[in-house]
Amino acid sequence: MRRGINRILALLCVSFLLCGCQGVKETETAKAIEEEEEIRAAFTDGTEREEREKTEKKSLDAITASDETYDYVVLGNSVTCSVAEGTIWWGNWGMAATSKDKDYVHLISSWLKEEMERPVTTMVLDLKKWEVSQNRDEILEKYEGYFGEHTDLVTIQTGENITDFKDTLDSDYQNLVAMIRKKAPNAQILMLGEVLWPSEDIEAAKKKACEANGITFVGMEAFLKDYQEVYRSSIGAQVTGADGKMHKINDEAVAAHPNDKGMACISEQVIKQITIENQSVQDEE
Repeated sequence: MRRGINRILALLCVSFLLCGCQGVKETETAKAIEEEEEIRAAFTDGTEREEREKTEKKSLDAITASDETYDYVVLGNSVTCSVAEGTIWWGNWGMAATSKDKDYVHLISSWLKEEMERPVTTMVLDLKKWEVSQNRDEILEKYEGYFGEHTDLVTIQTGENITDFKDTLDSDYQNLVAMIRKKAPNAQILMLGEVLWPSEDIEAAKKKACEANGITFVGMEAFLKDYQEVYRSSIGAQVTGADGKMHKINDEAVAAHPNDKGMACISEQVIKQITIENQSVQDEE
């Protein structure tokens, strides 16, 4: 009798442990997906790749880049994308653009589709987590899986959210660029200068990292020159949200971002530096 009771108790313990492990596994998986979604802002190429990822909820293993496509990876902060939609902003694209297709990333992506013979894919990643981190190197591993030998173009727009932990700027930017160069050895990498309240120490760190790794620094002087008068959004500006409704900008932080003309100006500076089939657009002009 006692042996039978002990056997039942043992089976119950095993069952509890298995359920517990499954629960832990599911929790860890949910956490990993949540962390991934915090970084991966959106797929903006509009191909079946985007739809498959949405429906299957799989990792990037399901959407690996290939030599059959031209793959563009974008890193940026709210000028590039906005992960958290809320009461002050209503989309996941570049803040203050009046619609999704008007931010600088979509403008560049559209241009690439016109120029490239291969299908173009565009992946947008939020870099704010890296910007505000006290230990930015610890954050880098979260981005590594988004680059590969088939990555063709990378643009980096960053710096506006860096207000603290500036004593490691040189090494932080060096390690960021070096990681991307290592993971995407065949990609053209472009580093954008700051487009909002530029800081000399951040710009200097960017340029040092570019020089050390042989990548192009894209200055934003043309944008900054007319930022306040021409390229800045404003309180009361009307934008179309992801819900399809019109919304009025009523937050100063949002209003400080580029308007449609500003987004177009940023895209123009980047496009001038993009090389298609070993020929620079700048050389064609």
